[in-house]
Amino acid sequence: MYLFALPSALEVDGAASDWPASLSAHTYALAPASDSTPASNAAFKLRLGQHGAYVYALIEVSDAQVHYRAAQSRLIEQADHIEFALTTPEGEFKRFSVSTVRPGTGPAHAVQFQGGKLALGEPEPRITAVWRETPIGYNVELSLPQSLLGEKLAFASADVSAPEAGISVWINTSTVTQREGMGRLIVPSPEIQQVVQGLGRATSRIRVVDKSQRVIAEMGSLKQAQQALAPAQPSLFERIKAHTLRPIYARLLQQPTDAFTDDTAKAPRLETREIESALRGVAQTGRRATLDGKAVIVSSAHPIWVQDQIIGAAVSEETTNSVLTLRNQALEKLFTSVLAVFLIVALGMLLFASRLSYRIRKLSLEAEAAIDAKGRVLGGLKQSAAATDEIGDLSRGFSSVLERLGQYNHYLENMASRLSHELRTPIAVVRSSLDNLAQQPVPDEARIYMERAQDGIRRLNTLLTRMTEAQQLEQALQSTERESFDLTPVVAGCMEGYRGAYPGVTFNLRIPSEPIFLSGDPDLIAQMLDKLVSNAVDFYRAGSSIDLALARDKQQAVLTLSNEGPPLPAEMAGQLFQSMVSVRPHQTDDEPHLGFGLYIARLIAEYHGGGIRAENRKDGAGVVVTVSMPVA
Repeated sequence: MYLFALPSALEVDGAASDWPASLSAHTYALAPASDSTPASNAAFKLRLGQHGAYVYALIEVSDAQVHYRAAQSRLIEQADHIEFALTTPEGEFKRFSVSTVRPGTGPAHAVQFQGGKLALGEPEPRITAVWRETPIGYNVELSLPQSLLGEKLAFASADVSAPEAGISVWINTSTVTQREGMGRLIVPSPEIQQVVQGLGRATSRIRVVDKSQRVIAEMGSLKQAQQALAPAQPSLFERIKAHTLRPIYARLLQQPTDAFTDDTAKAPRLETREIESALRGVAQTGRRATLDGKAVIVSSAHPIWVQDQIIGAAVSEETTNSVLTLRNQALEKLFTSVLAVFLIVALGMLLFASRLSYRIRKLSLEAEAAIDAKGRVLGGLKQSAAATDEIGDLSRGFSSVLERLGQYNHYLENMASRLSHELRTPIAVVRSSLDNLAQQPVPDEARIYMERAQDGIRRLNTLLTRMTEAQQLEQALQSTERESFDLTPVVAGCMEGYRGAYPGVTFNLRIPSEPIFLSGDPDLIAQMLDKLVSNAVDFYRAGSSIDLALARDKQQAVLTLSNEGPPLPAEMAGQLFQSMVSVRPHQTDDEPHLGFGLYIARLIAEYHGGGIRAENRKDGAGVVVTVSMPVA
């Protein structure tokens, strides 16, 4: 029997609650007499431990019915009892018994024979015994002085079914009736324990066994691998990783655990193949899984030689938890490094893409700002001379294209004024020549052609006059001073003039009673109305009317002109108010129509901060022109 070292002294009370959980109990039971005879339920568990100068023993007996000794009798064979035998350090054999009339505390008694039967002898005051009943039987806890123990110790349990019948079941660890055949008491060697302690490691367990494979020294534990490998004071990065990445790693990687059952912990004997091989003189390693399968234990056994004889073996054991922990740490370090590199690369790519996106968006905004809504080139782009990549080439290409486009637009914008200037001199020469020719006598046939030439010169002069008017209006708008005026009387006065100017046309006017003030020039508003009404009169249908309405919509003054006529072509909706654009299918009178009237109306509306649009009426019978301008 192996005598375990206890961490502290025990209270002798018959309970197993204060015994260490790591100290396993050895069970002794009665084997069946034959294959046809079932085994008895009688059994007992034995725990042995030593602390200081005392040795403690706890015997937990399973007994369906406990029979106590009669108070007037000292015979022990007629009652359930515990016997134990020992040898003193001097080699003297002694036999004791714990037999009581009731549960409680008392000394152990020496065993003697009375009339050929076993009876209680003199009490041994140095031995304390406590009898305690349990739901399955009873417990007996002993406290013996270590000075009383020698090399041998044995325990036995006697079960009595009926007092008159005597002992029915006898279970013992070894014989308790004589010195020969008694079990040997193994006490850890302090000298060997000190040597093993110097070899101990935090992640392994070292044990020394004798030739009978009994443990005589032990050092270390198998459940410290993770704590030993963990940093004592984790860094800030380790703490952050523990709260963010470690839960993810725990799901992906197999995690070591100390919550496994070590079936050989505190075992008095070790019976493994590697130890048997080491006791034969051959060092060997082996591995085995724990009973619960939560860990794998790797062990290595080496023989201990004294001269030419093997006196024992040294066994080193370690779980694969440390290897698993190191593997997980390596994989976590690799995963963390890969993740860090990925994040750095992703951040670099994001910054690079953001910079490219910013430059492209900036180039797009500059290109949009370089051309206004009317298609005029307002300015060029800032050429990126420092940038040598594709975006820099694109920026320089856009800048060059806008510069050439601006020059061409400037040429087109000034072409009307140059054309008007260049054509007026030859027109004047042709007109004066025709006037002089009209004073001369010419045949009637020739006078017809002369009148046609004069009519053509008149129309050409009207066209140049309107081109000049549009050019002069654009220049005049840049220097016109603004004033606050009421739009209502301006519209009403213009309408009265149109009724006199176009007596065959029916006009309808609808204006609000409250004033609507604008910031601008009332003469320009009247000029805009002249152009719009003149355009509406050109498409006037007999029997219809031209409706002019003025209203205020929140902060906008809305002027609406509606007339019956042909609808607008869908492809001309966005070009109707451009210069030199007309939707007339053919010439309806002797006046030239190149779209300058509506172009001038758009310039005046934009000067007042508004806009102008034309769309077909909902009934499809005509066109509605709407002018919106912000109120002052």
